[in-house]
Amino acid sequence: MRNHLLAAGIAAAALIPSFALAQTTCEQQHNNRVAGTVGGGLIGALLGSAVAGHGDKTTGAVIGGVGGAVIGNQISKGSADCAHAYGYYDTNGAWHATAVERSSAQGYYDRNGQWVAGAPNGYYDSQNRWIAANTSASASGEYDSQGRWVPASANGYYDDNGNWVAGVASGYYDNGRWVAGPTTGHYDSSGRWIAGQASGHRDARGMWIADAQPGYYDANGRWRAGQAVGYYDTQGRWIATAASVNNQGYNANYQSRSNWTGAPADVHSRAAWLDQRIRRSLDDGSLSRGEGYRALRTLNTIQRDERNMRHYNGQLSQRDEGRVQARLDNLSSTIRWSRANNAGVN
Repeated sequence: MRNHLLAAGIAAAALIPSFALAQTTCEQQHNNRVAGTVGGGLIGALLGSAVAGHGDKTTGAVIGGVGGAVIGNQISKGSADCAHAYGYYDTNGAWHATAVERSSAQGYYDRNGQWVAGAPNGYYDSQNRWIAANTSASASGEYDSQGRWVPASANGYYDDNGNWVAGVASGYYDNGRWVAGPTTGHYDSSGRWIAGQASGHRDARGMWIADAQPGYYDANGRWRAGQAVGYYDTQGRWIATAASVNNQGYNANYQSRSNWTGAPADVHSRAAWLDQRIRRSLDDGSLSRGEGYRALRTLNTIQRDERNMRHYNGQLSQRDEGRVQARLDNLSSTIRWSRANNAGVN
């Protein structure tokens, strides 16, 4: 009898609707487990009652229901549990924080619902592509006063109650001294921090978009005036996330670290664009031969690795594309262009 009831429970798990296996957000995962538990229990009870004898239908239904519920709960759990998640990104790339204990947090869900080990260290660009940050994992984010982990790159986030918190920064500079900790505010054109009001706006989807900054503080705590887009990691290092136009107070002989003006969007074409730009700069003398040849060797390695990353259909995964883009950004930022107007390729 009990073997028949166990078989009923297993059959119940096999009949759980496929939607209960989808893992896209922590909220949906919770709902999936509830659906799996209820569905497994119901089907297990029906099958348990059916396979039991005439006098044991109630007992069969109870045991079959319990067995189906347990198996349904476990099979709909997924490969990772949100009880161990720092949080998750929704399909718009917005961060949803959890109140998971620090000792329990092990990873997060990306915007595609895929589990990623460790805390997020990077950001989603305007095309919702993941761009890995060139910074230490320990500086990628921190906990707010309520124990919720927030990525340094987040311009805002949803707390564990679903409330939107706009314009959060990982800290701010006070007279050149970094003060760590989640805060809201903005800098004026002289680099003075104005606390309490975030500088930004909401787009057509209602998402918070941080406005371009009137400048940023460099690694030495010096104010660099000029339009800049990016964020600070938790140690006060500026991470540029879009083309920046820097002028006064910045060495005008060198390109800003994220200047891709005129470059195509996809990484393959962008690498070719950078190759052409380096060679052009070698030809007109605006880049030394030693610097240019080193850059070409590095670029050749990036291009080779990019080709090896492509799948059988010739496509890059979103994560691999982000890694390649980060390497191209890093290469571009280290090249010491000796003419500031050498930004485009005709």
